[in-house]
Amino acid sequence: MNCFVLILLFHLTFAHFDNEINLECKGKKYENVTLTAYYPDYNEDDGYLDKKGKDLSTLQDYLDNRAEFVTLAMDDALNLPYGTKVCVPQLNQHFGHRIILQVRDTSTDLRGSGYKRADICVRSEIDSYDVTVNRQVTLVFL
Repeated sequence: MNCFVLILLFHLTFAHFDNEINLECKGKKYENVTLTAYYPDYNEDDGYLDKKGKDLSTLQDYLDNRAEFVTLAMDDALNLPYGTKVCVPQLNQHFGHRIILQVRDTSTDLRGSGYKRADICVRSEIDSYDVTVNRQVTLVFL
């Protein structure tokens, strides 16, 4: 019985430690980026599509395991390749696991903002008011 308890405690401790290690983001960092939320507009013909006409992937769909990534919108003038992977350490810490974001969208509101602003796609208008996704963050390009 004691052996089982020790093994269980070791496993739980190691799993927690391993999860914290996996939350780390390594790559090119941009600090003090203004992250703001936007949501699909199903009343518009293309209001739920990214810049290549593919469905937007929301943070909530990702958290519910219904999407492989979260759509991120950035300034088109940066010429980032479609699907560029980005990590936000603050989101990883808040949600307790790695959030995979991909730059797949843009908007006129982002024009000229460079690396100082990014928009994260959320499910609804109500979700867009969440302070977790409307704040200063660090963007790490993987």
